[in-house]
Amino acid sequence: MKIVIIGGGSFAWTPTLAGDLFLRKPLNGGHLSLVDLDRKAAGEMAEYCGMMVEALQAGWTVSVDDLDTALQGADVVCVSISTGGLAAMHEDYHIPEKYGVYHAVGDTVGPGGISRTLRNVPVFCSIAEKMERICPDAWLIHVTNPLSQLTRAVAKTTSVKVAGLCHNFAGTISMLADYMGVGYGDIDAVSVGVNHYTWLKNVTCKGRPMESEFSLDRYVAYFRKKNGLLVTNTTDDMINEHLSPGKNMEYYLNFALYEKLGYFPVGSSNHVAENLPYYCNDEQAMRTNHIRRKGVLPRRQNLIDARKAQIYGILRGEAELPKFKLSHEGLSSICESLYTGKPSRAIVTMANAGQISNLPLGTAVETWASVSSNGIHPEISGEVPDVVAGSMLTIVNEQELSVEAALTGDRKLLYQALYVSPLLHNKAAAERLGDELLEANKAYLPQFFK
Repeated sequence: MKIVIIGGGSFAWTPTLAGDLFLRKPLNGGHLSLVDLDRKAAGEMAEYCGMMVEALQAGWTVSVDDLDTALQGADVVCVSISTGGLAAMHEDYHIPEKYGVYHAVGDTVGPGGISRTLRNVPVFCSIAEKMERICPDAWLIHVTNPLSQLTRAVAKTTSVKVAGLCHNFAGTISMLADYMGVGYGDIDAVSVGVNHYTWLKNVTCKGRPMESEFSLDRYVAYFRKKNGLLVTNTTDDMINEHLSPGKNMEYYLNFALYEKLGYFPVGSSNHVAENLPYYCNDEQAMRTNHIRRKGVLPRRQNLIDARKAQIYGILRGEAELPKFKLSHEGLSSICESLYTGKPSRAIVTMANAGQISNLPLGTAVETWASVSSNGIHPEISGEVPDVVAGSMLTIVNEQELSVEAALTGDRKLLYQALYVSPLLHNKAAAERLGDELLEANKAYLPQFFK
């Protein structure tokens, strides 16, 4: 099997994604091609991957290639990129705050998510168009935010088979298992919605309904007793380790919303809050609900620097490779199923073909999917609960407008996306905010400056 990682020079993602692939014995003997604008970083990652292959005796070959070469003969193309990098992300936080929007994450919805959509959609569509010519049978499986909008853009404009992967479901299930004092595999649920705004239905613990166990008071007591970081076995663990979030109650809002709405949202409070009016427009509300007001610099740069120092130490022989363990990232299990035919399940974002009955067809939705050599097939998951369906449709409208604006360079569509966004309370400022975001991202948005 030939797998390509675009953004393969990432010190955050590539060690985890590649390590998972190398750990799956049925994939032994495969080829991993790393593509990155920073060829030096990709070379360093290739060297690190080579050390992992040797330690695991996995028989993989690893190369650093330009995109066209990498795509030749590819079976799966994984994309993990951030157009504009940390500097552009910083503007996604800074500019909206002038208009009363205090982003907690800023990578999916609201002005920050819209801005990120505008930057990443053209790049993704360019990759997909090359895949149509060079490797038309390959899957594009990505871990790039905004997950829904990028999946939608590729599916809307090309024939490429595309799916997005997010680890928020795994992180939430890990937390619930720890909360209940059981194993990860003991918790099961149906998950419906759009990425970073999905809700659990039919939640069970060891086969028994567990909704009666959702208690905000119990969660607060559990959190205070735990006194440590939750290990979710996803790349978030590494981020938490380096960013030292302290004792922030990551799921406080989730339990509070369950008590109000009767359904449990997926992902940390920081992600959930950005989909709902009020929470990220009032600093006191953020504090009350333990929502962390985030900035990009220098925290994420510190993470990158710390991760680089760790890996450079290993490359120089000053430190040992970490212990190898499969993460809960979905790429490797999907690749194994596509290659061997062994069935598996994964939480994926794909075009809605009816798997969620009360969201528009074609829009990118997140549900369970079955995976085999026949492909990735979303499972019928029913309705989004009525109590959150209206707010979700508003998010879908925002995403659809954002994607079309990115594809066409139509400023009016951008203004409309900002206008319908729940996070922007000051609707009169939509055009001024939109113009300021465009000007800050001008180098990456030629479609708006013709």
